Amino acid sequence: MKRSGILIGLALLAAACATVSPRARVEDRFVEFGLSRDRASCLADELDERLDRDDLADVADYVGGLNAVTSAGEALDALLRIENPRAVAAIGAAGIACAFSG
Repeated sequence: MKRSGILIGLALLAAACATVSPRARVEDRFVEFGLSRDRASCLADELDERLDRDDLADVADYVGGLNAVTSAGEALDALLRIENPRAVAAIGAAGIACAFSG
């Protein structure tokens, strides 16, 4: 019985480690769209600070489904059309903040 408990615990730990955070998903997707890692990280950090976990998950799901964009600019334009007003406001603010960061 003790052995099965340990195996279940290890399986749960492995599953938790395999789950990628919404923030990391957003950053990785922005890099795939052509942003530098630094710029993508800035945007993901800003969104993480401005949005709660559910709203950030909405953004991550939305960018995960963007397949027809060919550039970072198109991706950001598409993001501003997300049907989440809090996300739209945060995306605009994050874009401005990161445009002026070093």
